[in-house]
Amino acid sequence: MNPIAITLLLAVALAGFGALAWRKLAIVVKLAPEVRWDHPLARFHAVVVNGFLQSRMVAREWKPGLMHAVIFLGFTTLLLRKVQLLVIGYDEAFVYSGLAGGMFASLKDVVELAVLTAVGYAFWRRLAQKPARLERNGEALVILSLIAAIMVTDFLFDGFRFALRAPADAGIAHERSFAFAGDAIARMFSALSPGQLAAGYQASYWTQMLAVLGFLVILPVGEHFHIVTALPTLFFRRGGPANRVPALDLEAIMGGSDAGEMKIGVRTALDLSWKDGLDAFTCTECGRCKDACPTFLTGKPLALKWVFDSLKQHLLAQRDAIVAGDDAALPALVGGVIAPETLWACTTCGYCEAACPIELEHLPRFYRMRQHQVLMEGSFPHQLKAVFEAYEVQSNPWGLPADTRGNWATGQGVPVVQTREDMQRLDYLFYVGSAESFDPRARKIAVAFVKILRHAGIRFGILGARETSTGECVRRAGNEMLFQQLARTLADTLNGLGVTRIVTCDPHAFNTLKNEYPDFGGHYEVVHHTQLIASLIAEDRVRVDRAFERVIYHEPCYLARHNGEYEAPRAIIAQLTRDAPLEFALRREKAMCCGAGGARMWLEENIGRRINIARVEQALPQQPLVIATACPYCATMMSDGAKALGREPEIDTRDIAELVADALTEGQSS
Repeated sequence: MNPIAITLLLAVALAGFGALAWRKLAIVVKLAPEVRWDHPLARFHAVVVNGFLQSRMVAREWKPGLMHAVIFLGFTTLLLRKVQLLVIGYDEAFVYSGLAGGMFASLKDVVELAVLTAVGYAFWRRLAQKPARLERNGEALVILSLIAAIMVTDFLFDGFRFALRAPADAGIAHERSFAFAGDAIARMFSALSPGQLAAGYQASYWTQMLAVLGFLVILPVGEHFHIVTALPTLFFRRGGPANRVPALDLEAIMGGSDAGEMKIGVRTALDLSWKDGLDAFTCTECGRCKDACPTFLTGKPLALKWVFDSLKQHLLAQRDAIVAGDDAALPALVGGVIAPETLWACTTCGYCEAACPIELEHLPRFYRMRQHQVLMEGSFPHQLKAVFEAYEVQSNPWGLPADTRGNWATGQGVPVVQTREDMQRLDYLFYVGSAESFDPRARKIAVAFVKILRHAGIRFGILGARETSTGECVRRAGNEMLFQQLARTLADTLNGLGVTRIVTCDPHAFNTLKNEYPDFGGHYEVVHHTQLIASLIAEDRVRVDRAFERVIYHEPCYLARHNGEYEAPRAIIAQLTRDAPLEFALRREKAMCCGAGGARMWLEENIGRRINIARVEQALPQQPLVIATACPYCATMMSDGAKALGREPEIDTRDIAELVADALTEGQSS
């Protein structure tokens, strides 16, 4: 070989890689600071499990996941081989000696054959299968071709090398005795002349090195930069579900000395965190974020991949201004890079984050963009103006009189908590929420749940007119100021009454009280009604008939994906049905949103198909008689969807509490 040539080639490749990588990383380091290195052991665990072992990639869709895992693990394994090839550029006789070296030669052949098989499957998937989530991508085909070329030229190099040099070199002969694929190819080349073997030996080596180092140079150019950044991105991930909105210290912001310098949320690229930038440059463009995304599946201009595409192009286009820290020279993100209809289409269901194999983040960035639009620009969908005003005046989105909040319970003898002493005599405070207090359809859920609680002998009470909204809806719509006012008001009420245990039928209230109220002094044990009912059935405090057939369960995002509760509702339904409960094709972690979250309950859908109708259509192949829900908003959305399709009363939409209340039997303990 040629030591000078390999040295120059390596130097040029490393310089090219460094320059192109810094073109992106220089942007990342200039973005807003954020601490992402706490809990290092948990972070390393994620790198091992979801990075090196590709667990999340394989678990959700095993065939393409296994394909990617084979290619990734092939790359990590074959790094040792590339070191050997570089050393061969200086010393042609270099081998990994001994038994370990021989075993590595065997492993290398196995790995390269596996990688070639995986690459073949990837080509077939992109060119023949063409799944909807995979868009046309020339770069992917180039990269796959390069990987295949590297594997093939390595096999050819072994064949030529073994045939040419093994007879005279004991070390190379030892390697050949283990390298079964290289040995087979060498046997095929045995009839070639020494000159032909030498030419093939040189050609296969330099072709492979050009392919390997060329691959290194082009990595930072496109989405395959994730080969370099994916593991660091996993280490710096947020961790856990996206069930909390980034809090704002409004007192510090409002108390600033210069009102002109006041900043809330994200306006320009420089307001993004460095992790936002790293995520944008790390997106693998696998499209998994689309599989159950309610906006993508109903023709709206939002998919996480598209957001990252837009951000990545913008960051590169504005590189000079970002690196210089010139915020004034940067355009606003919303309205240009991110269209308003994209920002407000998001239902905050969290599917895209849950599906991403390297845990890229989406919701916190959109929340901060919404915060800026609402609090700084006053720019938001016009329907939200009335909703915000209704919450401000009456603490509910309908704007109905706040003092009628407990009227749904009139005549039912439901205790109303007035004092700390009242609360001390109870097992739970039943936090009813706005929907079940004011919406006629949702009120039926509250009444049914009260029936179950009484049946089981649970001591409970409500706040009645003193109950106020958690503010969950306005927070996810970007009105952080109004949310904090509502949160402090409700937390003060709950704390003043000594509330410690809360049960609610509303997953949105459940999530907010459990995960967000601790920031405002509210520390409670919060239980969803399906969790309580499931435990009461298990304890034989509630007994039910098998009164229903063909029940399919639609799971609320804020109960399931955001808080990990998949089993309690299913355990209840299994006790209520005479047959096996039905399931959506998109279920559990992959369940599709009903379309009500993220304040979308109050916004019109003017683009694409209606999400709730699409979700009901997904149930139809199972021929259900009942769509069971565990959220008052889901119940409304599913009911409206069934009506729009002309499938009511053929298909009944019921909350699980309503089903249990209708199926109660005598004989339980109290």
